[in-house]
Amino acid sequence: MPTPVPSGLVIRDLLAWAKAAQGAYATATERAYQTDFNAFRAWCARAQQSPLPAEPETVAAYLRAESVDGKAVATIRRRAATIARLHTAAGLPSPCGSEVVRLALRAIARERGTQQRQATPLTLRDTQRIEAKVLTEDVRLKDIRDVALLLVGKDLLARASEIVSLTLDAVAFDLDDGTAHVALRRHKTSTETQECLIGPEAAGALQRWLRAAAIASGPLFRSVTKGGKATAMPLSTRDVGRILKSLATRARLDASHVSSHSMRVGTAVDCVAANIDAASIMQAGGWTSVRMVARYTARLAAKRGAIARLHKLGG
Repeated sequence: MPTPVPSGLVIRDLLAWAKAAQGAYATATERAYQTDFNAFRAWCARAQQSPLPAEPETVAAYLRAESVDGKAVATIRRRAATIARLHTAAGLPSPCGSEVVRLALRAIARERGTQQRQATPLTLRDTQRIEAKVLTEDVRLKDIRDVALLLVGKDLLARASEIVSLTLDAVAFDLDDGTAHVALRRHKTSTETQECLIGPEAAGALQRWLRAAAIASGPLFRSVTKGGKATAMPLSTRDVGRILKSLATRARLDASHVSSHSMRVGTAVDCVAANIDAASIMQAGGWTSVRMVARYTARLAAKRGAIARLHKLGG
C-alpha cells in the first residue's frame, strides 16, 4: 500500500500557518517542531499511516514505539504536543485530545517514570575552581571567553539560546559599582526583554573578553579560530554545552551530566543556599512556576531536610 499523504488543502493551510508564525517562536522551538514532526512522519511512512491527519490510534502507537526506543518521557510528551500543534495549524482536529492518546501517555509515564535527568549544577564553588584552573599565566583568548561566558551565564540564569543571542548593545556597564545591566530576552517566557544585573566579577570578566577580542559591536560571545583570533560568528547553543563540559573536565569536576543548563541550575542552587526567597529566584530566572525552582534545588533541600537535621543532631 502507498503511504497516505496530506491533501492539498491541508498543505496549503499548514504553509499559511508557517508563514504567519514566522518570528512568533524561539529558534529552538521551531527546531523542535521540525525534528518532532519529521520523526513522526518517518514512522508513519514505515507504518503506512497518515501523519496529517493522523488517527488517535496511530499517534498512540507511535508514542509507544518512541518509548520502546528509549526516548525520555519529556521528549515523548513534546512529540505529542508538536503533533497536536500542527494539526491545529492545518485546521484539523487534534488526535492528541482523544482518550486513546491520553491513556497511552499516562501508561508510558507510569512505566518509565517522569523524573527527568537533572543537569549537574555549576555552583559558585565549582566556578571558583574552574577559574583557578583555567585562568593561568599562559591563558588563551578562548579561555578568557569561556570563563566570561560561564560567569555572565550564571548571573543571568541564562539558557543557551538566550546567551548566544546577546549583542553588545544589550549591555550597559556601571562604572560606579562595577556591575552591568543586560537587556535579556527570555525566549521561553516572553517576547519582551528583562532587565538583568550581572555582578562585578562577571562584568569584569566580560570586559576583559571584549578588550582581548576587540569587540566593539555585534554578538557578545563569538567563536575563536585555532590561531587565537575572535571571529564575527556568534557561538551556537551546542557550543555552550561543549564549552561548559570542557571547563568542568579541566577543573576535574564530574562533567558527565554538565550541559548548557548547568549555569542556570547552579545559580538557582546558589540562591537557595544563600536563603534567597523563591519569588526573587523566580523573577531572576524568568520562571512562572515555583515547581521548576524546587526541582532544580531538590538535592539541596534534601540535605537541609528533617532527616539530615536529625542525623546532624544525633552526631
